[in-house]
Amino acid sequence: MSAADSIRAERPPGAPTPRLTGGRIFAIVAAFFGTVASADAILVASALRTWSGLEEPSPYQASQRYNAELRSARAQGARGWSLASMALRAGRTDAALTVTLRDGGGAPLDGRSLRARLERPTDKRADRTLALTPSAPGTYTGRLAEVASGQWDLVVEVVEAERPAFRRRHRVVLD
Repeated sequence: MSAADSIRAERPPGAPTPRLTGGRIFAIVAAFFGTVASADAILVASALRTWSGLEEPSPYQASQRYNAELRSARAQGARGWSLASMALRAGRTDAALTVTLRDGGGAPLDGRSLRARLERPTDKRADRTLALTPSAPGTYTGRLAEVASGQWDLVVEVVEAERPAFRRRHRVVLD
């Protein structure tokens, strides 16, 4: 008895032999592409719903501010200040920020107005801003509630006459 005979023997007598017809091929192909199209539609809808927009709404206007940014960077460098900042997890969901500001000779700088911003690199809608308060000579602290875990850019600015006179940015990871 051959293998084909044994397969035919397992089928009950009178049962129809399954055939691959044009209708079945169409149904298989339609189901395959329907599944792919559905998955694509879900992914596109999710991407559009979570897109936070452009980093810079007008690149032309940003290019026009370039020379002013260079002057500001030169003025910041001429001050000779140093700024060390740190963000740590405080409790389960809060973030504690500590900033130390010193002049060119290493002496603490008191009486300054500092503000900090935690910026989410992937979603600007999650950015958080906070005014830092003096806690010791040259040291400023603050606390933000309900800060999500992950990577953040910590931007600290020393504000004089309502404008940033000194700015530092660095990446922090909150667990």
